[in-house]
Amino acid sequence: MICPNCGSNMSDKKTRCDRCGTDMTIYRRIYRASNEHYNNGLARAKVRDLSGAIIALKNSLELNKMNTKARNLLGLIYFEMGETVAALSEWVISRHFQPEDNDADEYINKVQSNPTKLDALNQAIKRYNTALTLAKQGSGDLSIIQLKKVVNLNPRFIRAYHLLALLHMQLKDNEKAKKYLSKALKIDVSNTTTLRYLKEINEQEAPSKDPDSNPEAETTGVSAIMPISSYREDKPNIMLFVNLVIGVIIGLAVMAVLVLPTIKKNQSNQNQDTVDYGTISAQLEEKDHTIANLQTDLANQKKQVEELQAQIDNIEIPEDKTGLFDPVFQAVQLYLAELKKSERNRDYDAVADVLLTIEDSKLDNSNVQALLADIRAVAYPEAAKKHYDKGHDLYSAKKYEEALVELKKAMALDPTDEDAVYFIARSYHRMDDKENAALYYNIVITDFSDSDRYSDAKDFLKQVTE
Repeated sequence: MICPNCGSNMSDKKTRCDRCGTDMTIYRRIYRASNEHYNNGLARAKVRDLSGAIIALKNSLELNKMNTKARNLLGLIYFEMGETVAALSEWVISRHFQPEDNDADEYINKVQSNPTKLDALNQAIKRYNTALTLAKQGSGDLSIIQLKKVVNLNPRFIRAYHLLALLHMQLKDNEKAKKYLSKALKIDVSNTTTLRYLKEINEQEAPSKDPDSNPEAETTGVSAIMPISSYREDKPNIMLFVNLVIGVIIGLAVMAVLVLPTIKKNQSNQNQDTVDYGTISAQLEEKDHTIANLQTDLANQKKQVEELQAQIDNIEIPEDKTGLFDPVFQAVQLYLAELKKSERNRDYDAVADVLLTIEDSKLDNSNVQALLADIRAVAYPEAAKKHYDKGHDLYSAKKYEEALVELKKAMALDPTDEDAVYFIARSYHRMDDKENAALYYNIVITDFSDSDRYSDAKDFLKQVTE
């Protein structure tokens, strides 16, 4: 379990963090409730109750936003429902909270590694937005044409099926509406929008199936009883020919008004889809912005290197003390090498180790001492924190001798860190070395009387001195 206050790893059985002393009772209840909602969402997702799973997973994330399992599953459900942007957003947030050993990396890579599929999903979203605009403008036929292409590009886009069903319901074509709603229902069995549309269709069809509310039912029954003569006089009917001519004329008019403009518009849309200049322009702007940031970082690093080089050039080394300055130049070279790396990849351990071997009293040069002070101000805190974290982990693993090595390095680099001194004393205490344990407990009591470790150190000191 990870402490929410200091971020250190701790045993699931402990009720208080060893590092910062935070009470974990309430946090455990919250984490447990979050995991229960996650398990509920997982169970619902397995039976394709995707809407119910989304509600459960959102409740889980409200309790623990860093529950990456719940966030990854929520992204998978969004992707299953055709919501690609929402799915990628959840996976990116999950990767932010857990950069390593995260399944979200695999999901993102699978989507990005197939440019053809990614482009198809992108085109589906664009066409859906176009269809929605056309539907709002009253162009239902054109909207249906666009939506059919959408479901071909992304067969699991539930919102597209809903809009198709709604447009067919508006055209009184309930059979086709039912067909699209049944496809949506196979993806998400409890989607409230799908169930509401189906209920609306059933309510529309119910009156036509009720004999009491259908006045034509009586007429049909009477006509079935009345005898019908089998003799009919053949008469020339010119209206058939007239209706045929009128139908042909109407068909040509419909083709001229609706079909031909639609074909031309589809051709223009295909040409626009082939080269999406807006997307390319946005990508180029993003790359230019990234390049500008990298150039700024590079300029800052060069400036730091030039300043350090200027300080080195101003150093005058006496001929009889050249050997004393070798560790100085070694530390500077290591420090410059780290500056050339990105900030997240820098490691000042080696720099700190060399700096610890240098005795400033033997270097009677103010420029050298100022240079070393600047490097120490950067390297020591970073290295001290790393050694302390490693020492604390070894202490938690009951490897007390190895923990002492790391914790003493942390204390040497940062003597103001009471936690390092405290766990040195605890390590000696665990090893039953009461003399050294009492020594470091006294340091905590004397030098850090206002810290959280004071009362614990005082109690443990009594144990080793009795």
